[in-house]
Amino acid sequence: MNIYQKLAAITADLQTVAKNLTVSTGKNSYKAVSERDIIDAVKPLESKHGVYSYPVSRETLESERLESESYDGKTKTTFFTRIKTVYRFVNTEDPQDFIETVVFSVGLDSGDKGDGKAMTYGDKYALMKAYKISTGDDPDQSASVDTEYSSVSRQTILDQIYALDVTRKELDAFIQSKKPDKDADTVSLADLRSIKTAIVQKRRNA
Repeated sequence: MNIYQKLAAITADLQTVAKNLTVSTGKNSYKAVSERDIIDAVKPLESKHGVYSYPVSRETLESERLESESYDGKTKTTFFTRIKTVYRFVNTEDPQDFIETVVFSVGLDSGDKGDGKAMTYGDKYALMKAYKISTGDDPDQSASVDTEYSSVSRQTILDQIYALDVTRKELDAFIQSKKPDKDADTVSLADLRSIKTAIVQKRRNA
C-alpha cells in the first residue's frame, strides 16, 4: 500500500478519542483530549500499518510577552508563542513515500512553557486532522473567553534595565558587543528581553 492507502486504513481503524484531560481555567475547568490520548490511539495503528510520523521542521513565527488584567484586578504576565510545524507521515516500507501537513499553533503560559505548549498542540492537531480523529465535540459550539492583552513596550523593558543601575551608554555597549549595528532603540524586543535577563543573572551571580 502507498502512504495514502495506509493513512486511510489507520483512519478507518480509529475510534472516537475520549477526553481524559482536565484543564483548569481560573475558577473553572473543562475536559480536553491530551497529546497522550492521541498518541496512545495512533501509535499502535501506525505500527500495524507501517507508518512513522514526526515533526520534520518547526518555525517560531511570534514570541512575545503579554500583559492582561486578571479577574481580581491584578496584572498578569503571559508568554505567547506561535509556531509553524511541518508534520511528516512516512511509509516505512518505502521511506521516499511520504506526505506532509502544515499546522499552526499557539502556546500561552505564565512561565516558560509557552514554546512546549505550542509544540504539543501542533503535534496533537497534526495527528487529529491527518487521521480525522473525532473527540465528540465541536469547538464552534462554545464561545471563546475574551481576554485583553497588551504587549510589554520597549520603554517598559528599558525602564526595567535602567532600574538595575545600567546607563544608556552601558546598555548600548553591551548590545553592540553582540550586535554591532544595533542599539537600545533598534535591537529587537526579543533580544532586548534576553539582554535584560542576562543582566539580571549577571547581577545575581556577582
